[in-house]
Amino acid sequence: MKGLSRLVALCALALTILAIQQAQAQFDYPTTDVSMRLGANVVNRASMRTVGDVWLAVGADVKLRGGSLIGEGELFLGVDYYTRSSKGQTSSITAITLTQVFSIDPSEKFKGYIGAGAGAYVLKPAGVSAKTVFGGKFVLGYDINEKLFVEVNYHLTGKELNFRGDSTTFLVGYRF
Repeated sequence: MKGLSRLVALCALALTILAIQQAQAQFDYPTTDVSMRLGANVVNRASMRTVGDVWLAVGADVKLRGGSLIGEGELFLGVDYYTRSSKGQTSSITAITLTQVFSIDPSEKFKGYIGAGAGAYVLKPAGVSAKTVFGGKFVLGYDINEKLFVEVNYHLTGKELNFRGDSTTFLVGYRF
């Protein structure tokens, strides 16, 4: 399993380098296609709940120019951080994912969207050293207007020791 963790970490590093190049190229354009999110993460597994069920969720992503892996969708590289502290103990999950999203009805100005993503999830339960596992997420979102959106993400991760980062995240976001 250590080999898989190293492979996931290397892939995450390569994706981060790609995102930096993409983000630098995007600043040549009037819009940057960067978004930030804030919300709550509800941890689904008892092994991660020692500090509580509902955690703070923050994240950001950048739309990758050059588009979609498949179809007419959009491709995003994102970083999300979920954390909770209680009684001197802190747990966290950090996710670096590549996510493909599709508009539910492209003819609408402000639209709903669905998607799926995969990447590296770093699980850090209270009192245990951090472990990197492979994971994925399903995305359901709605654009309120050109800048604001709401989103629900469902995460499924691999298991390391007795810990999994499976969770549901409710987010409000802003596009710059």
